[in-house]
Amino acid sequence: MKPKVICNHTDSMSDQPISIKIQGLEKHQVYTLHSFTRTQPKSLFECVVKYKADRQGCINLEQDCALGGSYEGVEPMGLFWSMESSPANKTPHTRFLKLDVTTPLVVTICVYNVEIENLDELHKMRTDIIWEENKIASIQINRWFMETGTKRILLTVKEHGLHGTLFIPPGKGPFPAVISMFGSNPGTMEFKASLLASHGFVALALAYYGAPGLPKLFLSETDEWVVKLEYFEHAINFLLNSEKVQKSSGVGVIVLSFSGFLGTAMAHFLPLVRCLICINGTTYISHAALTYKDKVYEGPDWFFNEEDPSSTEGVSARFICPFFDTSYGMTAIPPEDSVIRYYERKDVAFMFIASLSDDDTRSEHYVNRSHKLLKLAKHPNFEILRYPGAGHLLEPPYGPHTEKSVVRGLLREPTLLLWGGKMAPHCKAQEDSWKKQILFLRKNLQRSLL
Repeated sequence: MKPKVICNHTDSMSDQPISIKIQGLEKHQVYTLHSFTRTQPKSLFECVVKYKADRQGCINLEQDCALGGSYEGVEPMGLFWSMESSPANKTPHTRFLKLDVTTPLVVTICVYNVEIENLDELHKMRTDIIWEENKIASIQINRWFMETGTKRILLTVKEHGLHGTLFIPPGKGPFPAVISMFGSNPGTMEFKASLLASHGFVALALAYYGAPGLPKLFLSETDEWVVKLEYFEHAINFLLNSEKVQKSSGVGVIVLSFSGFLGTAMAHFLPLVRCLICINGTTYISHAALTYKDKVYEGPDWFFNEEDPSSTEGVSARFICPFFDTSYGMTAIPPEDSVIRYYERKDVAFMFIASLSDDDTRSEHYVNRSHKLLKLAKHPNFEILRYPGAGHLLEPPYGPHTEKSVVRGLLREPTLLLWGGKMAPHCKAQEDSWKKQILFLRKNLQRSLL
């Protein structure tokens, strides 16, 4: 029997697990599996891992232990989440991002009848004439971020009064609506909103800076950035005016990192917000002045710490701005006195998520503070999730962990930011938290989806 890679779903949504087996191997022999993909033409991600065939000449990733390489132990989806930026990439510190959600992430898995310990050894072998001779089987797997039949609508400030991308699930509807925002990355990214649509939500990937008609930068030591909450109120009204949206459910909001305080402000001031998921985010005004209905709400003063001890490896926002250092810091507005009293909204459900190895933000302090304030307020509906070993960029599951990456548009120069976390616990946290986020949204926006 010729060696063959068998996958139960060669076309699947990227947040769904799949099973992989290799059959037709020599029994008890050790083989190397190599997975790789390109998020962009010059951005290669890959992993290598060793497995030993059983007495039937089979490797089953759902039950067999990896012997070493990019990961060890029983990891059914390890070939996907353990990929890392390739040594062959000319641009270092590339973040794993699928920017074009209309095309699949194509993952190739190859099987070699030779033991390869790591990616450096693999790339040295590529210069060897016997490289292709050692490959005995391969398969291509398509991982989709947008379900077939989903409508994708581009929105601009000029035409719609906001910048983003709207995803509408296939079917008659109406569907519950969710707004998704990211942090320091300019513009917007669509992969989370497109995946939410595959779970039955009308999802808006919303930009708030770094796009036409919006501010270009938000971190400046000299220029104050003013955030108008009416922009986000308009986004909510835009969603609820769609015939595809279930208006009685209100709107859910998912925020990450810097957009955390935008989410808590929306939950406090805007009555049509019904639930909020805040991931590794600040919970009160930061880096900006917030305006709403002709009133101005200012956050704490801040400045750069030029003595950042991590500067040789990259920039950590845990040190760059002292008021990030702790929610109790001298330069921070005490949360009890903050104008954003989100915890008083008893009709809004809250989920706060903290990665405990976050090198960008002291997420645990903000989550601990929110936990205390919600308990003191006797809030009836909130969830707190904490993940040891996880870094800042908690994203949908089965994508690789990004420990640090270059961000453009945050400051006037490209900035290497440290995100933190360790690969295995971070990826486990992504899998667990995504499932809980989907259930949370369903429970609080449309119970009939359960």
